[in-house]
Amino acid sequence: MAGHHPFLTRVRAIVRTLDDDALAALANKGLLRRAQKDLETSKPEISGCDDTCVRLKFADAAVEVPELPSKSRCNCPATGVCRHILSALLYLRDDPQLAALDAPVQGELFADDVAATATAATLLSPAEVIGVATDEEIQKWAGKPTLKKAQKFLAGSPPFEIETEAALVIRFPTRNLTCRWLASGGLLGMVCSCQAETVCEHVVAAVLVYQASLGKRTIVVEQTLLEESSGAPRTRAEVLASVGAVLHETVANGIARLSAATAQRLVTLAVSAHGVDLPRLERMLAGLAQEMQLVVRRDAQASTAQVLLGLCRLEALRAGLEKNPLPVLVGQHRSTYYEVGQLNLTGVGAQWWRSKGGYHGVTVYFWDESAKDWASWSESRPIGQTGFDPIGRFRADGPWAGCGAPSEAARSTVRLTNAYRNLTGRLSGRSATQAIVTGPTPLKTLAEKLPVMKNWNELSPRVHKIYGGGLTGATANQELVLIQPTNWGPANFDSLRQELYRPLLDERGHPLSLWLPFTPELRGAVELLEKFTETDGCSIFGAIRMVAGTIVVQPISLLTPDKIIHLNLAQANAVPAAKTKADPAAAEEGVLDVEEDESPGLERQGVGSALSRLIVTAQAELEGLVENGLVARRGHETLERIAQRFTALGLGSCAGTLKLLHGQLTSTSRLAEPEFQHAAAATLLRAYFILQLAAEQESVALAAGQVA
Repeated sequence: MAGHHPFLTRVRAIVRTLDDDALAALANKGLLRRAQKDLETSKPEISGCDDTCVRLKFADAAVEVPELPSKSRCNCPATGVCRHILSALLYLRDDPQLAALDAPVQGELFADDVAATATAATLLSPAEVIGVATDEEIQKWAGKPTLKKAQKFLAGSPPFEIETEAALVIRFPTRNLTCRWLASGGLLGMVCSCQAETVCEHVVAAVLVYQASLGKRTIVVEQTLLEESSGAPRTRAEVLASVGAVLHETVANGIARLSAATAQRLVTLAVSAHGVDLPRLERMLAGLAQEMQLVVRRDAQASTAQVLLGLCRLEALRAGLEKNPLPVLVGQHRSTYYEVGQLNLTGVGAQWWRSKGGYHGVTVYFWDESAKDWASWSESRPIGQTGFDPIGRFRADGPWAGCGAPSEAARSTVRLTNAYRNLTGRLSGRSATQAIVTGPTPLKTLAEKLPVMKNWNELSPRVHKIYGGGLTGATANQELVLIQPTNWGPANFDSLRQELYRPLLDERGHPLSLWLPFTPELRGAVELLEKFTETDGCSIFGAIRMVAGTIVVQPISLLTPDKIIHLNLAQANAVPAAKTKADPAAAEEGVLDVEEDESPGLERQGVGSALSRLIVTAQAELEGLVENGLVARRGHETLERIAQRFTALGLGSCAGTLKLLHGQLTSTSRLAEPEFQHAAAATLLRAYFILQLAAEQESVALAAGQVA
């Protein structure tokens, strides 16, 4: 009797490990839905079974299901896994009448048959199959080239998730890839959502990370690093030495003696840094040159403290590149965008902006269901370029075929196919991507689909990650947050600082302020937020900021139960704006991928602990030294006393560099030597950088305590 064949029992045991997501991975969700509908009207019949496959008959096709379901065959004209195969697998998995066949009636089978059935129903765990696969077996299964691709894939340290409860599932969320192991079939049971016809590098990478999670393998990550271009007029070592010379000379002479020539030297060095493929150094040099130009012009926004902070960060980066040029220090000229297939996005807001780097543009923000994180699309141009208006672009066509405008995407749920995304969540607007607007953003059920924060103490770990200090920094999307207060306080505009604050209370009654500076691009947003009448269930989408030693949220959009209000684009929604024609060439990510400005660190204002006041005193002393130059100041007793206080507190890193600097500055006979001056300048920059790290850590700790 076919129904009692032990192979049928084994196949059913295997198929029962496949959920709907696993079946969709064999084909696609649309085909799975059609197969489910087909089963509602007609079921297949089991026409036979032997030791190799189970045969099922449909009205218009015949299917053979072997031990490895992904290798099932159908005689219909469709290629690959068709709807008949999916219907057969669903039938074998879910039909209740087949359950009785898994337990043979006593006496109907011989004892040997019963033993064979019990053995057939016992499946090995993934740890017993995938976990013990040797290098030779993996290379034989995938091939040497694919194994190398997998190792290169893992070189970028992509985040991954491993699930082993019902079945082995390995996800790479930033690449929108899901790899599954179908019980039985050994390594051949690994399938990937990319649906490659052969073994892909993703399933090989999944096997490697799974073995690493079991402690069976150590993955050696050889991080990709921009190599120095051949044929450049100068070497990296020469460029780094020149950068150091300019930094040290600037500190030795004093910021008060800055000239346009010094800023121009940094601009020239930025060009040289580009030539030797040091993009991060290039951006920081250009940024510091702009700060210096403000000081030279005596601009109201000029700040010698900001110049000194830029000098010390550049010195830290230069020293790091000389000793150990890690990829995070070298940087990338352009982000790499990966094909991530289909994405389901929920629009939550948009804004137009201007950067210190001289660009302006518009950004639309989404919740990315596959990555369980925020994503964004941007388009930008240099300020002053004719034919581009950020507000007009918000109303123009795109950003993808099938989507009317960015203004539509910002308030809708959108399904993308052939989507491209980089590792920080930025979406490409390339023409190959197709969009289907599936409906408006579900504002009334927002908390069911998106991570709405109602307790402000959840901000603390995010703040530590974003403002923890150092040169690693954080991506723009890590700052994004969706919060829902229980009560709103009245708005307060600080006329001295030209900033608006509006307090919000969480479910515990703890306060957190919305904050907006009064700038040209936020003028309308300030007025709107000041007059906004809160409604029940209103959420705020914005970015976490640290202002005056306090955690605040800079709002981007207000999500009421009825509509989304884009704060600095609200007038664009009400008043027709001049349309900007979408530039097809601009859809490529390389043109529009404008890097964020290097973070200047946290403000020191408003920090009240004894340690923070000591750090501020030390930084002010160093700022006074840098203001007029190292040889212009006499008497450094204050520096010595501060170093002693740091020693007493056990902060050896802060104390050590200050003591070294004090010793160098008191050697007046040697301080006249240019080489010794440069050594003292390097020590001062190192000391200021360490103090800034300490200040940032203390500020974050105090600010996090305010919302805990």
